[in-house]
Amino acid sequence: MARFGHIFRWDLDKTYLKTEFATVRDLVRTARLTAEQRENIPGSAALIRTMRDLAPADAKHLVFFISGSPEQLRTVIEKKFALDGFVPDGFVLKPTVANILRGRFRAVRGQVGYKLEQLLVGRGEAPIGSKETLFGDDAESDAFIYSLYADVVAGKVYGEELRKILKATGCYGVQIDEIQRTLESIVHENPVQRIVIHLDQRSPPVAFQPFFPRVVPIYNHLQTAIILCLDDTLPNAAVRHVARDLLGHYGFDHQRLTNLAEDIMRRRRPYQGNEALETLAKALRELPAYPPRESEAEEALDEATNRIVETIAERADHLRNRPLVDDATQTAPRSDYLELWALERERQEEARRARKIAEKISRYQERAAAAAKAK
Repeated sequence: MARFGHIFRWDLDKTYLKTEFATVRDLVRTARLTAEQRENIPGSAALIRTMRDLAPADAKHLVFFISGSPEQLRTVIEKKFALDGFVPDGFVLKPTVANILRGRFRAVRGQVGYKLEQLLVGRGEAPIGSKETLFGDDAESDAFIYSLYADVVAGKVYGEELRKILKATGCYGVQIDEIQRTLESIVHENPVQRIVIHLDQRSPPVAFQPFFPRVVPIYNHLQTAIILCLDDTLPNAAVRHVARDLLGHYGFDHQRLTNLAEDIMRRRRPYQGNEALETLAKALRELPAYPPRESEAEEALDEATNRIVETIAERADHLRNRPLVDDATQTAPRSDYLELWALERERQEEARRARKIAEKISRYQERAAAAAKAK
């Protein structure tokens, strides 16, 4: 029987799947999509298959999903997972209808109490000592929720302090009581190795500085693969697997992938050091050759992928030989969660304003284009 390896906990919307829920119209349209119509965040399915395929021979990596989507979508989303070539080890959807029937309207939109409780339930069932990597996005409050979860499990936030935080985030008393009861089955340890936040809303990485260095914002899942390799969570073949998927299925080009790789290596270097970049470059160059392919197109894709991998190794070598311009602050993430929640609400409000401006500009451009066409 295989032992448990690393645990990967994913948010679904905007982290694994492209989902729009800014308006009621978005929600209705999204709810009507079939499994075949639902689009992945580029590289997400390939990354999860890689997590499974590259687990140690005597271990099994576990993949769980916690989604804010309603329970009524379970059949459709499970079919989507099957189309993507895997079955998760666990999959939780939000009891939206039950919340409405009970009059818990804040819980319909709020995520903190729901996600924290489900994360703690999952941790109570996890093997003691197992490490976790968590994946979320900037559309909601995943960096806040995951960081709070990490510190709650580690025993750094508890009791009355935790109750005050949960009350400030809009949790109902019954949610708070249930979270406190769930905590009774938790062994206090420090399992959260990394929190990866997909910048779907194009938030600047610096917006998450209060959560550094545990939280790492990313623009693309090639960057996620590189992070997991630098963390020694996955072997370096993960970078090649995801790069090949982005080249072959999503139309990314060499320059774009190179820029993404250099960006994340540059941002992680102050925290993980030149030795990590040297190890990454060496391991990428030592990857075994692809097996012979049946088609010229597949062979061409292999060659293009190999060029990307070699370029990433070259950029890693280049970066580690450059002087560090900014000193990284080697401190633990900020732990005043009432202050962090205030900052998170400010960030979300700024993001909403930015979206409204972008929508106005888009509508203006559409009208201008239509007017030009009419002439």
